[in-house]
Amino acid sequence: MTSKTFTIISSKEDLEDEQCINTNNLKEGAFCFHKSWGLGKIRQVDEHSGFVLIDFKEKPAHQMDLEFASSSLAFLPADHLLVLKEEKLSYVQKLSLENPIELIKIFIISFKEKATLEKLQTVLCPDVIQAELWKKWWENTKKVLKKSAYIHVPSRKSEPFLILEKAHDPVSSFMHTLEASLPLRKKVESLNKILKEMESWDDQNLALKAVQVIDDFLARSNKDSFPCLDFALLKEEILQKAKITLSQSKASDLYSYIPEQPEILLGSLLALSSANQEKVLLLIWERKNKPVDLFLNLLNNADGRLADNIVKIFVQEGLVELLVERFNRLIRERALSVELLYWLCKNRDKLFEPLFNIHLFYCILYVLERELGAVGKKAEKLYDLLTSGTELIYSLLSHASLDDVKDITRTILLSPVFKELDKRSLLGAIVKITPEVQELISNNRGNEGESLLIVSWESLEQKKKELDELVRKKIPENSKDIAHARSYGDLRENHEYKAAKEMQAVLMRRKAELESMISRARATDFSNVDTTTVNIGTVVSYTDLKTNRTNSVAILGAWDSNPSKGIISYLAAFGQSLLGHKTGDVLQVSLEDGITTEIRIDKISRWNNKSQGS
Repeated sequence: MTSKTFTIISSKEDLEDEQCINTNNLKEGAFCFHKSWGLGKIRQVDEHSGFVLIDFKEKPAHQMDLEFASSSLAFLPADHLLVLKEEKLSYVQKLSLENPIELIKIFIISFKEKATLEKLQTVLCPDVIQAELWKKWWENTKKVLKKSAYIHVPSRKSEPFLILEKAHDPVSSFMHTLEASLPLRKKVESLNKILKEMESWDDQNLALKAVQVIDDFLARSNKDSFPCLDFALLKEEILQKAKITLSQSKASDLYSYIPEQPEILLGSLLALSSANQEKVLLLIWERKNKPVDLFLNLLNNADGRLADNIVKIFVQEGLVELLVERFNRLIRERALSVELLYWLCKNRDKLFEPLFNIHLFYCILYVLERELGAVGKKAEKLYDLLTSGTELIYSLLSHASLDDVKDITRTILLSPVFKELDKRSLLGAIVKITPEVQELISNNRGNEGESLLIVSWESLEQKKKELDELVRKKIPENSKDIAHARSYGDLRENHEYKAAKEMQAVLMRRKAELESMISRARATDFSNVDTTTVNIGTVVSYTDLKTNRTNSVAILGAWDSNPSKGIISYLAAFGQSLLGHKTGDVLQVSLEDGITTEIRIDKISRWNNKSQGS
């Protein structure tokens, strides 16, 4: 698949590359483009005085030095889309309705490698297409473009459109991809994408050849290996699109390619499209005679798409109560995955309304603390959902008692998970719902001040590395993005520029937070800790006097929390309640879920990083 190339001047860099900078371009009535002021029309050229007058949209009759204008402006041909939009707006509007393919061709020729979907929307809205009509127009246009087969429609907004020298043949592309030496994951993704674009497969001989290639692969492969199920589904779709019905002896049973091992089955399901997930799940449900436990175990580690499909089956089968019961157990055991917890909180389906209570709130905080080192990665969406807006907070606290709200507020105040500004936002949302906790927050702020933070050397190094990456890599890259985005023109409608500036604010805020945290930190290896009482750097063995169960917890630095390994921050509520007590002391403590219990301290020992892990 090849594309035509065009020499179009759309930026100062293009001018330099093509060596087209000369005063011959400076003609009255000609159009030009400035990276900051946008489209302009030359009103007057005075070579004797050495200046040019240009009418920019926001700068009419703007005077520029002749030499500077020649080197800083991009000169646009009369058939450039920006010029046509300015001079013949009704013509461009008519094209958008009657001949969108021609409009897209003009756009591609005008903007070359910058002819992305994002750029198209910026250029056409709102003058040519009203903003509220954009989505519908683009969906219709995309269908027309795919039928034309002479324009490559990018799968991502940031990729450019291409004009093809010959029509795109999806069947040939499919066969070429099927027989190509590609990584299996990439091959499956590409084949699915091509099939999705095809309404039908007209050449039945080629369809049968594709099926034979897939059958050969399936015959050589173990059904528990990654791509078997994917290729079996591809085969079914090819036969369906080609309207071929194989004889019973030649037809393969999709069920026979479904992995038996639950962990392999989970991985396969997660890699499938939502439609194929549903097909496979329904097949398993039918053939295995409604395997409820298998589906509930899959749900534990499902992502949003898989959770939707599993829940859909349970609802159809009238098993909602069973679902709620399982979710309730997972919440109380703190066993929900980050992805499933995010899905539950984001959808807030009425089916699961009974789950939205103080216990779910504690589960969210626990999971975020467990994933402390991963906030900004897989836990980022859950973190953002909790700290932005009040809808989720209201759902969690609307039926909570005042004591419960105070306990959760104390937990948040002492949590090392939240950035300072996010913590304030979260606490502000709680105050809106329960104003009575304002005094508790105010008192804590007054005591907190700029107190020192006791941290481990390892966690301090991690914070320093994060700051170093911000200063040396992320902030400079963001500065380049801002400079690059400026070149796209009018900053008021420049989405790339706005996004880059917003990211700059986030990065600078995080830099300030890290600098403040590091300046307050005092690192230690906990080697000289006093074990006569509970101190930072001790391991506390205790007995829960209500259940008679024994447990132990290591109390370490402000950033060392890892509940799954029995490590908590000394700033956590449980850690604070233990500090200063001696062996044999009996005390009332609040656990992480807000439940109050009575414990007895049985032993206090020194933290040993080598023997107990980090």
